[in-house]
Amino acid sequence: MVDQVLIKKATDSGIRKMNLLQKDPGRYMVRSILAGMYLTIVLSVFWMLANNLHESPFGKVVACLFFGVGLSAIVFTNTELFTSNNMYLSVSTMEGGTGWGDTAMLWTACYFGNLIGAIVIAGLLYGAGILTALPPDHALFVGAAHKVHQSASVIFFKGILANWVVCLAVRLALHCKEDIAKIAIMMLVVSMFLYLGAEHSIANMGTFSMALMGSGTITVWDAMYNLLYSTIGNIIGGAVVFAIPFRYINPTHEAE
Repeated sequence: MVDQVLIKKATDSGIRKMNLLQKDPGRYMVRSILAGMYLTIVLSVFWMLANNLHESPFGKVVACLFFGVGLSAIVFTNTELFTSNNMYLSVSTMEGGTGWGDTAMLWTACYFGNLIGAIVIAGLLYGAGILTALPPDHALFVGAAHKVHQSASVIFFKGILANWVVCLAVRLALHCKEDIAKIAIMMLVVSMFLYLGAEHSIANMGTFSMALMGSGTITVWDAMYNLLYSTIGNIIGGAVVFAIPFRYINPTHEAE
C-alpha cells in the first residue's frame, strides 16, 4: 500500500512537471539550469576532495559521500534533474498522466537546461581562477580523460548502473518523512554509483565543462562521445530498469 502511494506521488510529480513546462517554459528552464549549477558546484568539490585525499584509505569514501549533497540540493530546492525525471515521467506516462511525446519533450528541455547550468558554473570557476590553478595531473583532468577513453559499451552499461542507483535514492527518499533522513539516504545511496565509477550524464557535463576550461586533455568531441552513450544508458537505467519494475510490482489498481 505504501509503494502504491509512492507511485501516485511519482505520477502527480510527473504531471506537475509537464504542466509547468507547457504553461511556463521559462520557469521550467530556470529550474533545470539551477539543477545543473547545483550539481556542478558540488562536483567541483568532489574532484578537489578526490585529489587532496587520494593518499587516505578513506579519501574516496569521503568524496563519494559528499557528492550526495548535490542530489539533496536539487530535491530540496525543487529544481529539475534529467536523470531523476527519467523515472518520474516514465511512471506518470505508464499511469496515463502524461504521454511519451510529452516525456521526450520534457527530458530534452531538462537535459539542455542542466547542460547550460553546468557550463555556467564551470565558467564562474574559470573566471575565479580556480580551474586554471589546478595542475594537469589533478584528479579532475585525469578523471575526465578516463571517462572519454572507455569503450562505448562500457560507458553505456555504467550509465545504466548510475541512473538505476540515482532513481533508487530518490525512491527511498520518498519514503522518508524527516528531512535529515532524506538527506542521509540520498547521500549514502548516491555514493554507490560514484564509488563504482559509473557514468552519470549530467555529472559528466560538469566534469567535462571544467576539464575543457582548465588544463584537461579532452576535446569537445571526446565529451560528446561519452555523453551520447552515458545519456542512453541513463535513460535505460531510469526508465526501463527502474521505473517499469517499480510500477509493475506496485499496481495502483489491484485486481478484485
